[in-house]
Amino acid sequence: MSGSAKRPRPDVLLLSLGTTLGWRAGDAVFADQLRRAGASVATTRVRVGATRRLRRAYPVTDVVEALAARRALQAALRRERPRSLVISTSTAAMLADVQDVPYAVRLDAPARLNRPGAHNAGLHALEWRALAHARLVLPWSRVVVEALPRGAAPAIVVPPPVVRSGAPAAERERLAVAYTPDVKAKGLDVVCAAWAAANLEDARLLVFGVARDRATAYLDRTGVPLPAGVEWLGKTPPAEFRTALRRARAYVGGARWEDFGMAPLEALADGALLVTVASGGPFEALALARRLAPELVAEEVAPGPLADALRAAFALSDDRVTHYRAEAATLIEPYRPEAVQRVVTEEVLPALLQ
Repeated sequence: MSGSAKRPRPDVLLLSLGTTLGWRAGDAVFADQLRRAGASVATTRVRVGATRRLRRAYPVTDVVEALAARRALQAALRRERPRSLVISTSTAAMLADVQDVPYAVRLDAPARLNRPGAHNAGLHALEWRALAHARLVLPWSRVVVEALPRGAAPAIVVPPPVVRSGAPAAERERLAVAYTPDVKAKGLDVVCAAWAAANLEDARLLVFGVARDRATAYLDRTGVPLPAGVEWLGKTPPAEFRTALRRARAYVGGARWEDFGMAPLEALADGALLVTVASGGPFEALALARRLAPELVAEEVAPGPLADALRAAFALSDDRVTHYRAEAATLIEPYRPEAVQRVVTEEVLPALLQ
């Protein structure tokens, strides 16, 4: 008998496109959740290979990745013979030959939302077919459910879990934290211009995710002077970012586009006030921020309104801050690891294996 014939059939095969660190980490967490729910799980990664050089612009990038995912899936299905399949990202599902295996699609945003326009119409059609034929769609956020194409399979929200990183500092500093690894999309220019305009006495802004040289070059290109009171932390271990959140009064976001927004949710979990612009995209924490303190949300992606929100955050009374943090802890509950695990155990796995 061959080695492949002896291999036990896994309950679930997880196909991971894994084009970003966030997706790779998220897929690893999801595989562990399935195992804790009692499923046997096999995972396979997509290798783009030599066609990587073709990934220059959409929709070509999606097609290249979809073809690579199709090849990886064909090999994995022959090898594993799974009872069910989960495909991470709708891009990986677009051209997938699932061979009659029941499948679910995990996604942080549908192509029709983050790949708009007539030139992407082909992607939208492929995505609709993949989502309509699935047994389940597993969006990261409730915002994404509303953006799914008509006729998509039933959706169960399975967000990346958000944990409180530790005990908050006894005394919060006059400190704000920002995370801008993609300086344009995350609005580094908006954050810095707002910080300068807010003119908060004795306050500091810690910027994570980008080195000083790259940050100042971008600010020069966008005509934004380097503000006072800013410290550049660059790329640091996640624990350092979370430590800063536990010390800070506020997290400030100026993103033009936010797919899910893990950092703002982590800020709420660690007790920082969420000061943000109304970013485009399926920004999960935006509705929470509006509910907690609408005056801390700038409805325009611009420095002036964000500066007003920053001043409001640093002027908030102690009683309001205490109430804000208590309510934020309640709103974060559905994102806690134990809450997400219940959804996977009681809803996702039974539906997938029915």
